[in-house]
Amino acid sequence: MQAITKTEQTDLQRARGTIDLVLTDGKLERFYQSGSAKIFMPKTYTQTTEVVLVNTAGGLTGGDEFEVRVGADGATHLTVSTQTAERVYRALGPKNAEIRVNMIVTGAATLHWLPQETILFDGVGFSRHLDVQMDEGANFLASEMMVFGRTAMQETVRHGHLRDQWRIWRDGRLIHAEAFRLDGEIVQKLHHKASAAGNVCFATTIYISCDAEAKVEAVRGFFDRFADVQTAVSAWQGKLVIRSLCTNTARLKKLLAQFIEQFRQIANPRVWN
Repeated sequence: MQAITKTEQTDLQRARGTIDLVLTDGKLERFYQSGSAKIFMPKTYTQTTEVVLVNTAGGLTGGDEFEVRVGADGATHLTVSTQTAERVYRALGPKNAEIRVNMIVTGAATLHWLPQETILFDGVGFSRHLDVQMDEGANFLASEMMVFGRTAMQETVRHGHLRDQWRIWRDGRLIHAEAFRLDGEIVQKLHHKASAAGNVCFATTIYISCDAEAKVEAVRGFFDRFADVQTAVSAWQGKLVIRSLCTNTARLKKLLAQFIEQFRQIANPRVWN
């Protein structure tokens, strides 16, 4: 196999995509899609409007760029998911694959950000930014799962570069900020207790609402029943944060799906099946 030179790397075709979607009082106000990013709105019979995002490029690699903008206003209950797991493949050059997600939740709207897992491959270069602007009376739920190699195929992510940043603002005030970074020898760093303690998949679930702190004991009680998934639950200042670690991707997916359906009291997105 012939090696790819640096000059050829810059000439490789890159995937681009933009989503801009706004619902006001449950009705579609703006619907924009471009490039490899597509929107589907399947018919549902629940209290939430369901939106499915699709990357027609079939995955991400170094130099790809996607931007997602979602807005929910007024009497809107919106659930956003993805058609399948997002795969981030080996980067051939120095550039990362980039995803920027901007969500605005205003009035008494509810927005649930529930994409399927992100699977990282060896040699990955990936940068993700998630920014949420919400009003005091709005409600927000997000759950993101990250997988280092497909466990069913016994893959190992040995090297790579990863950046993941979350910023959540309520009434213009920053209430949640976190940044996750892994560089170089990823497989070694994942074995440290301060990172993943040898686990290969983890999930962050965050709920922001006026009743977030009242739900903490029930959430702890749910996860305490499953010793094979390491989970920590915290709640303070109107937000509930759940961190989960596991060695088996399918197991963590199943447990999170069970929890989210029970927590929301709404059927999970159809694409999860």
